[in-house]
Amino acid sequence: MYVEELHVKNFRNYARLHLTFSPGINFIIGDNGVGKSNILEALSILSNIKSFRNMHDAEIIKWDEDSYFCSAVVGDNDDTIFEVGCGLTADAVKKRLKIDGKEINSAAKYYGRLLTVIFSPPDINIINGTPDFRRRFFDSVISKIDGSYLEALGDFKRILSSRNKLLKDIKNTGRDANQLDVWDALFSEKAGFIIGRRLSFIAKFRRLFQYHYSNIAADEAPAIRYQCSSESDDSGRIFQKLTELRKRDILFGSTSIGPQRDDYILENQKKIRFTNYASQGQRRTAAVTLKVSECEIVEVEKNKKSIILMDDIFSELDEKRRSKIIDVLQRGNQMIFTMVHFDPVALHRFGGYKGFTVETPGTVSELSV
Repeated sequence: MYVEELHVKNFRNYARLHLTFSPGINFIIGDNGVGKSNILEALSILSNIKSFRNMHDAEIIKWDEDSYFCSAVVGDNDDTIFEVGCGLTADAVKKRLKIDGKEINSAAKYYGRLLTVIFSPPDINIINGTPDFRRRFFDSVISKIDGSYLEALGDFKRILSSRNKLLKDIKNTGRDANQLDVWDALFSEKAGFIIGRRLSFIAKFRRLFQYHYSNIAADEAPAIRYQCSSESDDSGRIFQKLTELRKRDILFGSTSIGPQRDDYILENQKKIRFTNYASQGQRRTAAVTLKVSECEIVEVEKNKKSIILMDDIFSELDEKRRSKIIDVLQRGNQMIFTMVHFDPVALHRFGGYKGFTVETPGTVSELSV
């Protein structure tokens, strides 16, 4: 699939913007702060419902406006028009999703139908950051492939919140601890489903990751292991574990095991964690390789090519790694790059392309190439 057209209104520093893309390679060139990354952000919202920058919708709406709108016309796909509108009301932010003019009321029914993979410098947080960064990354990839997983995540978060609230109430008011039985059963069922999906996914994903890492870098590719706090995806064993830990959970007012506590560990053959020995260059290579592997596994599972969005990542890598990454990514996907200057390695590796320049904030011009 590929984006043919992008329309935005009152989005960041753009009052209105209409761009027509090439189905192949596209470059958006401009200084820092002029708004070139905002174009990729609009595409990421159309794909993933939320910003890849982890910004609240209220921060995305153009100054002195009360709503934003973005839409994309997509080619070579069953769905052709994607729309996201967001408005501020007195007490909330309201978002509306549409596909081909039909309103979509469930994120699980929207997510995964416009496929993008965004590469950006903050991806390094998946490697260096807390387990939450890694869980969010892998949850997003699995959800693209399996809508039932995204629904289960939503159910699980609500159950976890209710259980934690009850734990605090039991501690503070002396409520009957047996009231946890119902929530523990619901928790165990959803947790088992989520952990099972994660385990089966990572078994496939780790092979792709190691293959692509070895192609990009000459050093040993780290393995990826799922670290499970409940030690099982069996709902009965999870329930038993919750029962054993009930007094501790009441004492601390939180649930000590479950998918919300798990992690994805990168390590070498000696079980030494990647972050304990890897250089900054190796870590950036690993972060990029995660995204390359995402592209491939989504394509294999959904039989569709993702649109690749690259937000000025080449400035973080040496020429050799840039060349290797470009070689790995040349799989016929549409690519949209943002850069401060044209990258000579990218220009040499790619044949035809379409170029845009953002010379002043909020103003985009097409380049003659």
